[in-house]
Amino acid sequence: MFSEDQVNEALNEIKTPDVTGWDLFSEVPNFKVYRRVVPNSALKEYKVLGTYNDLSTRYLLRAYTDLDFRKSWDKNMIDWTALENHRLHFTAKFPWPLSPRDYVYELRVQEFKGGVVCVNGKSVNDESMPERSGTVRVDEFRQDVVIQPTPDGNGCNVWFGYYDNPKGNIPSSIINWAARSGVPAFLSSLREAGHSLMKKDAEEAGQNEKARPLSMNGTPNPVSVDC
Repeated sequence: MFSEDQVNEALNEIKTPDVTGWDLFSEVPNFKVYRRVVPNSALKEYKVLGTYNDLSTRYLLRAYTDLDFRKSWDKNMIDWTALENHRLHFTAKFPWPLSPRDYVYELRVQEFKGGVVCVNGKSVNDESMPERSGTVRVDEFRQDVVIQPTPDGNGCNVWFGYYDNPKGNIPSSIINWAARSGVPAFLSSLREAGHSLMKKDAEEAGQNEKARPLSMNGTPNPVSVDC
């Protein structure tokens, strides 16, 4: 979980990125992806900074955390299982001929002032989900996302941090290719997923409004849409 100081630091980075020691790894419209070596490790750590101008915080959060829905848009996702104590088991495809990787991690969502939302995931050991044959368990993993509404409320600023240890003798060329193609593709798919939720809610709201009787003054009853 993030402290308020960590969240404020992330929000400051969105405005004025602190990229000392980081390399600009790739860039797509409205987003920059940075990478560095994790201190005292051979692992690579990624940091993504940018803005979705047309996707609000609530829809980005729903698209990112609703794993049943994620099956419909994340081509690398195989399956997931809810465990106890805010824990999840997640299985993902890796490029051929690599075996699938699975993750057991704790997922937490925090709300801060100003409508800011933070999502944290960190690998944990869980005896209820032992390793499986044919799948490589990733036991060094962390993801952190800070989402800040834009002033108009129609979009959101995003700070995203990520690292994992996929294990195995994976050539650096494959890791680089997967990251360069995978991160931009994920950002684009996440935006499209959020838009599909927006469209679905709008359609359901319209249908509900048509189905409700008009009030005495001819004004339809308001329709609420839950996040």
